[in-house]
Amino acid sequence: MRDSVEAIRGLSHPLLHGDGIFTLGSIGVEKTAKILLGCAAVERDGAWPSMKTLLGWGHDIDKLSRSVAETARACIGQATATDYTEAVLRRIEESTLLPLLFATFSRYGRSGRFHYLDILATDERGDFESPQAHWSRLENHVTQSDPTTFGGPLSEDWEDLDGQLVHLAEVIADELEVWWFAVHLCALQGCFGSLGKRAAFVIWDPARPVPREFA
Repeated sequence: MRDSVEAIRGLSHPLLHGDGIFTLGSIGVEKTAKILLGCAAVERDGAWPSMKTLLGWGHDIDKLSRSVAETARACIGQATATDYTEAVLRRIEESTLLPLLFATFSRYGRSGRFHYLDILATDERGDFESPQAHWSRLENHVTQSDPTTFGGPLSEDWEDLDGQLVHLAEVIADELEVWWFAVHLCALQGCFGSLGKRAAFVIWDPARPVPREFA
Protein backbone atom coordinates (compact mmCIF):
# COMPACT_ATOMS: atom_id res chain seq x y z
CA MET A 1 0.00 0.00 0.00
CA ARG A 2 2.80 2.40 0.85
CA ASP A 3 4.46 1.91 -2.53
CA SER A 4 1.14 2.29 -4.33
CA VAL A 5 0.31 5.58 -2.62
CA GLU A 6 3.77 6.99 -3.25
CA ALA A 7 3.79 5.83 -6.87
CA ILE A 8 0.51 7.64 -7.52
CA ARG A 9 1.75 10.72 -5.70
CA GLY A 10 4.76 10.86 -7.99
CA LEU A 11 2.80 10.15 -11.17
CA SER A 12 3.30 12.74 -13.90
CA HIS A 13 2.61 10.83 -17.13
CA PRO A 14 -0.24 8.29 -16.71
CA LEU A 15 0.10 6.98 -20.25
CA LEU A 16 3.75 6.10 -19.65
CA HIS A 17 3.65 4.89 -16.05
CA GLY A 18 0.12 3.54 -15.71
CA ASP A 19 1.10 -0.13 -15.61
CA GLY A 20 3.31 0.42 -12.57
CA ILE A 21 0.53 2.26 -10.73
CA PHE A 22 -2.10 -0.34 -11.63
CA THR A 23 0.16 -3.23 -10.61
CA LEU A 24 1.06 -1.79 -7.21
CA GLY A 25 -2.48 -0.60 -6.54
CA SER A 26 -4.28 -3.78 -7.49
CA ILE A 27 -1.87 -5.99 -5.52
CA GLY A 28 -1.76 -3.68 -2.49
CA VAL A 29 -5.51 -3.28 -2.09
CA GLU A 30 -6.24 -6.94 -2.87
CA LYS A 31 -3.70 -8.18 -0.34
CA THR A 32 -4.91 -5.79 2.36
CA ALA A 33 -8.54 -6.71 1.77
CA LYS A 34 -7.91 -10.46 1.81
CA ILE A 35 -5.85 -10.24 5.01
CA LEU A 36 -8.67 -8.40 6.78
CA LEU A 37 -11.42 -10.65 5.43
CA GLY A 38 -9.33 -13.67 6.45
CA CYS A 39 -8.99 -12.28 9.97
CA ALA A 40 -12.76 -11.79 10.13
CA ALA A 41 -13.26 -15.39 8.98
CA VAL A 42 -10.99 -16.63 11.78
CA GLU A 43 -13.08 -14.72 14.30
CA ARG A 44 -16.32 -16.03 12.81
CA ASP A 45 -15.40 -19.61 11.85
CA GLY A 46 -12.36 -20.35 13.97
CA ALA A 47 -10.12 -21.05 10.98
CA TRP A 48 -8.37 -19.26 8.14
CA PRO A 49 -10.31 -19.49 4.84
CA SER A 50 -9.51 -22.48 2.65
CA MET A 51 -7.56 -22.11 -0.56
CA LYS A 52 -10.79 -22.67 -2.48
CA THR A 53 -12.43 -19.79 -0.64
CA LEU A 54 -9.47 -17.48 -1.16
CA LEU A 55 -9.38 -18.26 -4.86
CA GLY A 56 -13.13 -17.70 -5.00
CA TRP A 57 -12.66 -14.16 -3.75
CA GLY A 58 -10.87 -13.48 -7.02
CA HIS A 59 -9.17 -10.27 -8.09
CA ASP A 60 -12.16 -7.93 -8.18
CA ILE A 61 -10.72 -5.13 -6.03
CA ASP A 62 -13.95 -3.14 -6.18
CA LYS A 63 -15.94 -6.07 -4.77
CA LEU A 64 -13.27 -6.92 -2.18
CA SER A 65 -13.16 -3.34 -0.91
CA ARG A 66 -16.95 -3.34 -0.52
CA SER A 67 -16.75 -6.61 1.41
CA VAL A 68 -14.16 -5.06 3.75
CA ALA A 69 -16.39 -2.04 4.42
CA GLU A 70 -19.48 -4.22 4.89
CA THR A 71 -17.65 -6.50 7.33
CA ALA A 72 -16.37 -3.52 9.32
CA ARG A 73 -19.84 -1.97 9.34
CA ALA A 74 -21.43 -5.19 10.61
CA CYS A 75 -18.93 -5.39 13.49
CA ILE A 76 -18.59 -1.72 14.35
CA GLY A 77 -20.33 -2.30 17.66
CA GLN A 78 -17.19 -4.12 18.78
CA ALA A 79 -15.04 -1.02 18.32
CA THR A 80 -13.56 0.62 21.39
CA ALA A 81 -13.86 4.17 20.03
CA THR A 82 -17.17 3.63 18.27
CA ASP A 83 -17.94 7.22 17.24
CA TYR A 84 -14.49 7.85 15.77
CA THR A 85 -14.42 4.50 13.97
CA GLU A 86 -17.92 5.14 12.62
CA ALA A 87 -16.86 8.54 11.26
CA VAL A 88 -13.73 7.14 9.58
CA LEU A 89 -15.64 4.21 8.07
CA ARG A 90 -18.41 6.49 6.83
CA ARG A 91 -15.77 8.67 5.16
CA ILE A 92 -14.68 5.85 2.82
CA GLU A 93 -18.22 4.53 2.37
CA GLU A 94 -19.31 7.93 1.04
CA SER A 95 -16.27 8.53 -1.17
CA THR A 96 -17.13 9.10 -4.81
CA LEU A 97 -13.50 8.77 -5.91
CA LEU A 98 -12.64 5.39 -4.40
CA PRO A 99 -15.14 3.36 -6.47
CA LEU A 100 -13.63 4.74 -9.67
CA LEU A 101 -10.09 4.08 -8.46
CA PHE A 102 -10.95 0.54 -7.39
CA ALA A 103 -12.75 -0.07 -10.68
CA THR A 104 -9.46 0.79 -12.42
CA PHE A 105 -7.53 -1.58 -10.16
CA SER A 106 -10.19 -4.27 -10.66
CA ARG A 107 -9.95 -4.05 -14.42
CA TYR A 108 -6.19 -4.42 -14.20
CA GLY A 109 -6.23 -7.10 -11.51
CA ARG A 110 -8.69 -9.34 -13.31
CA SER A 111 -7.40 -9.16 -16.87
CA GLY A 112 -6.30 -5.64 -17.73
CA ARG A 113 -2.64 -6.50 -17.37
CA PHE A 114 -3.05 -8.61 -20.51
CA HIS A 115 -4.99 -5.94 -22.43
CA TYR A 116 -2.11 -4.56 -24.49
CA LEU A 117 -0.41 -7.94 -24.82
CA ASP A 118 -3.63 -9.30 -26.33
CA ILE A 119 -3.66 -6.44 -28.82
CA LEU A 120 -0.11 -7.29 -29.85
CA ALA A 121 -1.01 -10.96 -30.24
CA THR A 122 -4.36 -10.63 -31.99
CA ASP A 123 -4.47 -7.04 -33.26
CA GLU A 124 -7.86 -6.78 -31.52
CA ARG A 125 -8.85 -4.69 -28.52
CA GLY A 126 -11.01 -7.35 -26.94
CA ASP A 127 -14.37 -6.99 -25.21
CA PHE A 128 -13.37 -4.79 -22.27
CA GLU A 129 -12.15 -1.24 -21.79
CA SER A 130 -8.48 -0.69 -21.11
CA PRO A 131 -7.37 0.16 -17.55
CA GLN A 132 -6.26 3.52 -18.95
CA ALA A 133 -9.85 4.28 -19.97
CA HIS A 134 -10.94 3.70 -16.38
CA TRP A 135 -8.14 5.97 -15.15
CA SER A 136 -9.25 8.72 -17.55
CA ARG A 137 -12.77 8.44 -16.11
CA LEU A 138 -11.26 8.87 -12.65
CA GLU A 139 -9.30 11.96 -13.78
CA ASN A 140 -12.46 13.48 -15.24
CA HIS A 141 -14.33 12.89 -11.99
CA VAL A 142 -11.64 14.65 -9.94
CA THR A 143 -11.43 17.66 -12.24
CA GLN A 144 -15.20 18.04 -12.36
CA SER A 145 -15.48 17.68 -8.58
CA ASP A 146 -12.97 20.49 -7.98
CA PRO A 147 -13.65 23.15 -10.65
CA THR A 148 -12.05 25.89 -8.52
CA THR A 149 -8.67 24.18 -8.71
CA PHE A 150 -8.84 22.72 -12.20
CA GLY A 151 -11.15 25.20 -13.91
CA GLY A 152 -12.75 22.44 -15.96
CA PRO A 153 -11.18 19.70 -18.10
CA LEU A 154 -7.42 19.17 -18.13
CA SER A 155 -5.60 21.89 -20.04
CA GLU A 156 -4.15 21.41 -23.51
CA ASP A 157 -1.31 23.75 -22.61
CA TRP A 158 1.70 21.62 -21.58
CA GLU A 159 2.86 23.90 -18.75
CA ASP A 160 -0.61 24.15 -17.21
CA LEU A 161 -1.19 20.44 -17.78
CA ASP A 162 1.95 19.46 -15.86
CA GLY A 163 0.78 21.37 -12.80
CA GLN A 164 -2.72 19.93 -13.06
CA LEU A 165 -1.43 16.38 -13.30
CA VAL A 166 0.72 16.85 -10.19
CA HIS A 167 -2.28 18.08 -8.20
CA LEU A 168 -4.51 15.39 -9.67
CA ALA A 169 -2.06 12.71 -8.54
CA GLU A 170 -1.96 14.20 -5.04
CA VAL A 171 -5.76 14.10 -4.76
CA ILE A 172 -5.95 10.44 -5.85
CA ALA A 173 -3.01 9.39 -3.64
CA ASP A 174 -4.52 11.16 -0.63
CA GLU A 175 -7.81 9.34 -1.14
CA LEU A 176 -6.13 5.94 -1.36
CA GLU A 177 -4.17 6.77 1.79
CA VAL A 178 -7.44 7.64 3.54
CA TRP A 179 -8.82 4.17 2.63
CA TRP A 180 -5.61 2.53 3.82
CA PHE A 181 -5.74 4.31 7.18
CA ALA A 182 -9.47 3.74 7.57
CA VAL A 183 -9.29 -0.04 7.18
CA HIS A 184 -6.24 -0.10 9.47
CA LEU A 185 -8.19 1.81 12.12
CA CYS A 186 -11.21 -0.48 11.78
CA ALA A 187 -8.91 -3.47 12.26
CA LEU A 188 -7.22 -1.85 15.24
CA GLN A 189 -10.61 -1.19 16.79
CA GLY A 190 -11.62 -4.86 16.53
CA CYS A 191 -13.93 -4.82 13.51
CA PHE A 192 -12.08 -7.83 12.05
CA GLY A 193 -11.64 -9.78 15.27
CA SER A 194 -8.70 -10.28 17.61
CA LEU A 195 -6.40 -11.42 14.81
CA GLY A 196 -7.38 -8.30 12.89
CA LYS A 197 -6.14 -6.15 15.78
CA ARG A 198 -2.72 -7.73 15.43
CA ALA A 199 -2.79 -7.47 11.64
CA ALA A 200 -3.57 -3.75 11.93
CA PHE A 201 0.03 -3.08 12.94
CA VAL A 202 1.27 -4.95 9.86
CA ILE A 203 -1.10 -3.27 7.40
CA TRP A 204 -0.26 0.33 8.32
CA ASP A 205 3.22 1.84 8.36
CA PRO A 206 3.63 2.90 12.03
CA ALA A 207 6.17 5.57 11.08
CA ARG A 208 3.66 7.20 8.75
CA PRO A 209 1.68 10.25 9.95
CA VAL A 210 -2.09 9.96 10.13
CA PRO A 211 -3.82 11.51 7.07
CA ARG A 212 -4.39 15.22 7.64
CA GLU A 213 -8.17 15.05 7.86
CA PHE A 214 -7.98 12.52 10.71
CA ALA A 215 -5.12 14.12 12.64
